[in-house]
Amino acid sequence: MPGSLHGKRILTTRPAHQSANWCAQLRAAGAQVDNIPMLAIEPLREASALQAIKTHTLGFDQVQEAIFVSQNAVYYGVEWLEDYWPQLPQGPRYYAIGSATAKALLERGIPCAQDSGHMTSEDLLALPSLQQVAGHRILIFSGVGGRTLIGDTLRARGAMVTYCELYRRTLPPGAPDTLASYPATPDAISVHSGEALANLAHCIVQSARGQLQYAALICPSVRVAKQARALGFKRPYGAQNAGGKAMLDALHSALD
Repeated sequence: MPGSLHGKRILTTRPAHQSANWCAQLRAAGAQVDNIPMLAIEPLREASALQAIKTHTLGFDQVQEAIFVSQNAVYYGVEWLEDYWPQLPQGPRYYAIGSATAKALLERGIPCAQDSGHMTSEDLLALPSLQQVAGHRILIFSGVGGRTLIGDTLRARGAMVTYCELYRRTLPPGAPDTLASYPATPDAISVHSGEALANLAHCIVQSARGQLQYAALICPSVRVAKQARALGFKRPYGAQNAGGKAMLDALHSALD
């Protein structure tokens, strides 16, 4: 519904290097858009972490399934793979969580094994190709921490699962101060992950901007919306996934 957000102000919270497309979609729909990042992405630099990544990369030809959980996992993971594998091994099947992650893989010349990129962790685990994985070596490219649902479930199915942790998510320096000085009252706020939600809740407390909890809060899933309600947000809405279309549809529903 082009233009249906005319006159609405939306506060987005995506990392600075990933906010452009989402903000452009909102502006194309007529919204006024502000972005205060609630996540920063930092590649791991500790010697032990780099050695672990190198070990995972060198053994990549022994992997049956490779799962990328985010665009950042694709960015950093494929960089490592291409450094050690100028031609990727033929064996692994590649999976992505979310349409943006699937698109990032395709842009690096790597097709996803699943038909649809619009996948949550639960959708991925329901794929027929991941039901009989006993004895398979599965490598999950991810950041430090986060949900363990995929790994736990695939291990329960008999797979040998390893995480290749590539980056960490941090709260951008000065985010509470930036939020404290934010002069507007948005009609809605968007968060694209549980980590961004937690950081937003922390910054709202630190900045004494409790009124922001009354804005419509657009979340990437029903699960994250439930977390938002538990954190005190009054109007959380769960999108079908974190893709731009799904988030925009949820935003329209919240503001109509």
